[in-house]
Amino acid sequence: MFKYRAISFPILIALLAVMILWPEWGRYLFVVVASLAAAMMFREIGAMLRNIGVAVFEKSTVLFGGLFLFSMLSLSVARQTGSRAMTILFFLLLMFCMLAVIYAGWLLLLFGKEKKENFDRMLRSVGIFLLAGTPVYALSMVYFEGSEGPVALFYVMMVTKSMDTGGYIFGMLSGKYLPGGNHKIVPSISPKKSWEGTIGGVLLSVAVSLLFYWYHAESSNGISASLAWYILAGVILAVGSFAGDLTESALKRTCGVKDSGHWIPGMGGAFDVLDSFIYNGVIFWILCLFRF
Repeated sequence: MFKYRAISFPILIALLAVMILWPEWGRYLFVVVASLAAAMMFREIGAMLRNIGVAVFEKSTVLFGGLFLFSMLSLSVARQTGSRAMTILFFLLLMFCMLAVIYAGWLLLLFGKEKKENFDRMLRSVGIFLLAGTPVYALSMVYFEGSEGPVALFYVMMVTKSMDTGGYIFGMLSGKYLPGGNHKIVPSISPKKSWEGTIGGVLLSVAVSLLFYWYHAESSNGISASLAWYILAGVILAVGSFAGDLTESALKRTCGVKDSGHWIPGMGGAFDVLDSFIYNGVIFWILCLFRF
């Protein structure tokens, strides 16, 4: 497990570095990576639901959901570059995906033999797209938001993942050295999560957030906000990360699976990597609206 993670993790970091440090070319890579990640999440959630007998249109959701998101993100690139041809091309692709899904649903209802079942599957498929696609799109809009977008995305990712890292480290240490072990929060959903690990994760997230504040104060780059905002954002994003992790754990437990998939060696599926961002893309947007 560790040797595979030791390979996967540096590759993911290298991709992130290209997208953050060289945004002029990295934005094209971002569109591809984000669209593929979303498509993998659609596939993983569909497979998990199949495991408990809930049927969806898995291949159609992956294909049209992935193309729809790819078109939306490509339009963001077109807006930044001012490319009229690119705007027209991806607008037409976006309309094609939208109309294909809408009228496929009506035609299934009109001509399909199992009308109720087909309609239910279509609605579930749309639900998968909205549930998994919205977090990816929210993070994408952070990235494409002006010149500070790449740094803002890096901030969200680092603060969010610091909650995971801090939770793991402090949870492990408290379980090993505290008399009687640590204190579990929600053992029915995630048996390993503890109060001690959660508090440690929040503290590490706030510490990383403060590092970004000092970086902005020294270089005038990054997110323009006060010290109090950075502290508040660190706490709220840590809580959002924790909630996202629990949400995926609840889904996996409901579906009776350990990992959402096996796309990423040593890490599981795309959903296993991105679960802590389920809420944080939208949360960060709200935080930015109320910067002080």
